[in-house]
Amino acid sequence: MGYGPTSKMLVNLVGGCAQAKNVVPGSAMWTLDGDRTVQTTVVDVTAVKGRQAVDVVTDHMTFTAGPDLLLLTPDGWTRAADAAGTVIAWTHARKLCRERLTIRSGYEFGYFVGATCADGTVGKNYVSLVVNDGGFAARYATALTACAGSPHVWRRYPGRRAI
Repeated sequence: MGYGPTSKMLVNLVGGCAQAKNVVPGSAMWTLDGDRTVQTTVVDVTAVKGRQAVDVVTDHMTFTAGPDLLLLTPDGWTRAADAAGTVIAWTHARKLCRERLTIRSGYEFGYFVGATCADGTVGKNYVSLVVNDGGFAARYATALTACAGSPHVWRRYPGRRAI
């Protein structure tokens, strides 16, 4: 009976990918908690000689696992051997360690929202505001840093002048 990944399968540790056989108790690992990824600590590792394996084929990848590995589906946890034709939950590896901004309300947040909505662009994964006044850009960047708690990124393009 196989309950987990094969020994050579890559798993997502917090410090980066590693083969399953190199995971030890105490390793920090990414796991699903509902629809979010969270860090968890490995408390025990068991190795067994597997006599069976199944290939799990998705739209994005194929991996080999033990038939009793539990996969999250819309109907709950399902054994890999029984998951044919069902949708399974997964996430892109690059999104596992993504830190989300924590917005603090107040004057700075209002300044940021007002300036962005007045003259900015809001895209799927970015917010952009192009200005010609360096003083305004500095105030905007300071407000963004104060309300979002992340370092601001703004660029000056030398040679551009206001018309």
